[in-house]
Amino acid sequence: MSNKSPQFSGIIQVSTTLTPTQYVRLVRRGVTAPKLLYTHHNFSIEQSDQLCHSLAPKSGNRNDFVFLMIVSSWENSKRRDYIRKTWATYHWFWKNPSMTYSYKFVISQPDPNRNYTVHPTDLDSPDIIMSDLNEHYYLLDIKVMWGFSHVLLNHKFDYILKCDDDTFVNLWRLPPKLLAKANTDYFYGGKVLETHNWAGEGIKYAAGSGYVMSRKTLCAVVLAHSVYSLETPRIPIEDAYTGLLNARMGIKVTPLSGFATEHESCKDFTTVIFHHINMKLFGKLLHAAVNGTHFC
Repeated sequence: MSNKSPQFSGIIQVSTTLTPTQYVRLVRRGVTAPKLLYTHHNFSIEQSDQLCHSLAPKSGNRNDFVFLMIVSSWENSKRRDYIRKTWATYHWFWKNPSMTYSYKFVISQPDPNRNYTVHPTDLDSPDIIMSDLNEHYYLLDIKVMWGFSHVLLNHKFDYILKCDDDTFVNLWRLPPKLLAKANTDYFYGGKVLETHNWAGEGIKYAAGSGYVMSRKTLCAVVLAHSVYSLETPRIPIEDAYTGLLNARMGIKVTPLSGFATEHESCKDFTTVIFHHINMKLFGKLLHAAVNGTHFC
């Protein structure tokens, strides 16, 4: 095998809408949206660092402290509206005005095999990123990687927080957590879980209810996905797969307190992530966060 660095082949545009099977085949070939392809698999964090300069967005975009990537299903417009009206839109909470943030929802095309009873009303909203995938739980790992790739190429930020549309994020408490723990260029943190089920590897990873990566870590994960998808069996569990890619790049997950996988710390105002939240609780949680009271 050659010892030369991977050669960046540019961006391969695929304009047609892909079926799940077609997309899986592309990913198995090392192609991902935005379609990055490398000549071989011998990939290192140093090579990632070099290539990430090629993937920076155009100059002029605002550099946010945190970018929030909220993974949502096509039909969940009500959940997205609750998030817009509660925790995602209160920009005044930052003590440091330079710590700006932005957010986007990542959704896919409707599953052609499902008979939807609810049709979304917000598909034209500027805070939505629509992928070429069809909605399917088995494709969630690819959907998240698609979203990561899109965000990497189109937005400037120091950190990205990935969460789901049934998550309440206490943004008031996020900056202190990051400033206290994120002391490396390659940061990856959240509530740590562990699995021993894939390829005999014991992989520690951050729970998908909410985890944070630095920009360099995100870039390394996107590039590693492009390279290792050629030889690594898919893990259709997005948080475990993200953890596996980080481990392949030598990046360890950092435990972050307050990143709950369930509504398990409602009396602790330092909690950052509340998962599996009923939409009716969003307003109550927002009021409690603003006023510094208990969540329940």
